[in-house]
Amino acid sequence: MCTLSFSKDVLLFVRCFLITLWIALGFAASAEEPLAGLQLGSGQDLTIVMLHGDEGNGGDPLAYAAFGAEIARRLPMATVHMLLRPGYKDPWGRESPGNNYGRRDQYTLQSAALIAENLKRLKADTPLIAIGHSGGAAQLALAMSLENNLAEEAILVGCACDLELWKSMNPDWPKGTITRSVSAVTRPSPVIEHITLLVGDNDKTTPPVLSESYAWHLTTHGVSVDLQIVPGGDHRGNRALSSAWLAAVLNASQRLLTR
Repeated sequence: MCTLSFSKDVLLFVRCFLITLWIALGFAASAEEPLAGLQLGSGQDLTIVMLHGDEGNGGDPLAYAAFGAEIARRLPMATVHMLLRPGYKDPWGRESPGNNYGRRDQYTLQSAALIAENLKRLKADTPLIAIGHSGGAAQLALAMSLENNLAEEAILVGCACDLELWKSMNPDWPKGTITRSVSAVTRPSPVIEHITLLVGDNDKTTPPVLSESYAWHLTTHGVSVDLQIVPGGDHRGNRALSSAWLAAVLNASQRLLTR
């Protein structure tokens, strides 16, 4: 269940186990509509929304809940919402509306619109940090192109934000692998205070050049961007990537809480 490798000792292992039990039993975490998910923490000063990756191998999309809980622990002034992306469900019956097309070719404008509506719903009167990993980053980038100021800060980790480039790097993919999806680099740039792009230098799934392409797109349109290529980082969230990811969340929260 807990796949991110930021745990360093037995204490964190026990915390990971307890969070797994917490999610399975469904208490101390509330389901959300219209996108389902988990709420961790109840701070009133900051809202954090997290979107998982594609989990194309059939894995649990909330398997990284221990990471969300660590963010909530570090930031007690925040409320962390871990959303199930459109069409996804978890092993305990939570399910979001929409279609993920079997977890393939799913970065559609329809799903992006659902995500945008949820960002508006959760934002309320607090600053919001939106976080997406892998396909969640691609959908988040697309959602932010639909409407201005959906978040104050965004953190996109291992983003497949340039789909044509991605296809060209994978010539063995079956014909028609990506037909419904819309690439963020073809859309208007978001109006947002700052975007952090994180990608591991050893990411074989969404290599750094994809994040570099989107960073160039954003920069040329005047968006404040920090591109970080993480030494030793992979795609799924090994210690190098997850440490940089956590640092990016803490830095973004510091900027928003002290401005």
